[in-house]
Amino acid sequence: MKISNNITAPCLLIFIMLALILFQSVFFKSIAIAGDDTTTVSVDAESPSDTIATAPTADGAQVVQSIGSAATDGKYITYNNTEYQPDKFFILVIISHICVFILPAVFYIKLKGAGYSKKLKLSLPNPNYISLAVYIFFTLIFGVTLINSLVAYLSGFTLSVGGASVDTGGNPVYGAGVLLSFIILPAVCEEFVFRGVLSAEYEKYGAVCAAVITSIAFSLSHFSLVLFPSYLFAAIIFYGLAKVTNCVIFPVILHAGYNFYNIYIWDKLANVLKFEQNRFMFIFLTAVIFMISVYLVFGRIENIYYGKAYKINSAQAGADYIRQKNIKNKENNTDDNNININKGDEANFFIRFFRSFLSPTFIAAIIIFFIYIFL
Repeated sequence: MKISNNITAPCLLIFIMLALILFQSVFFKSIAIAGDDTTTVSVDAESPSDTIATAPTADGAQVVQSIGSAATDGKYITYNNTEYQPDKFFILVIISHICVFILPAVFYIKLKGAGYSKKLKLSLPNPNYISLAVYIFFTLIFGVTLINSLVAYLSGFTLSVGGASVDTGGNPVYGAGVLLSFIILPAVCEEFVFRGVLSAEYEKYGAVCAAVITSIAFSLSHFSLVLFPSYLFAAIIFYGLAKVTNCVIFPVILHAGYNFYNIYIWDKLANVLKFEQNRFMFIFLTAVIFMISVYLVFGRIENIYYGKAYKINSAQAGADYIRQKNIKNKENNTDDNNININKGDEANFFIRFFRSFLSPTFIAAIIIFFIYIFL
């Protein structure tokens, strides 16, 4: 495709957003069995056992768990305050992810031509990066927890932020359905699209530009103003890990862990925020652990790049490296000349960023986001 990727890449995002709206507004409603009248327990702040925990999951779905005597006992899945039969719901979730993310991305890759898949960071994970992935996971979890806690605090705890729960009634089959539909599948599909395809399109403008643009795109696709900050933060974390490791599999694993945390753990931690005397200590401890995690991440990244810089530590290896570099420079002489020409037009990050952000198709994606949110 010879058209600028500032035009073509957001077209993929627009298709994804429109397809998500189509599935949520048409197909999921077509299999609803209870409309908007659910049989869940009403919220009672004085009775924690009867509380309904409600919030979007990482893939944009909103699922509700009724805890107490009036729970559904696994008979239904409650999604956007509408009940569905679990088998139909899980099947439709799987179909929607394939149609919304995988098929458009594969078609886009085919349009880009042969050799494009080499840019998608699909290599096998390097075990040397496992410790970095662990540190980044803690940074992700406590960072998102801190953001959501602050959003809830600033709103006077009138907003439901972060976390989600699914009532499976103890049915292991439904539990497996939740694991596949809300934890594994969104992680694989979304990382393939946003940290694979879209990041490959924008990395020619620099890693910072690619991180910001693809993270905004990721947040737009989830259609939530309340959770936009936490989605943006998580997306930047995922991109950073993919960039350092040059492997999208690590972000997939972290994304799945993040989804698991949202569904099974966050609502229990959020109960602490219901009590005023616990709020300051909870937010303070979360901030401290987050800062420690950030320190560990940057220390590990420093070691990684230090090792890469001094990997060649013998004269013979150094000579081989210089010889290979000279050969590569000759082979890519035309590309280097083009890069030098482009540097005059795109001298800094802000020019590259605004050229991408203000492209007509990306602005169209932003408009779709706000139209869907407010209508």
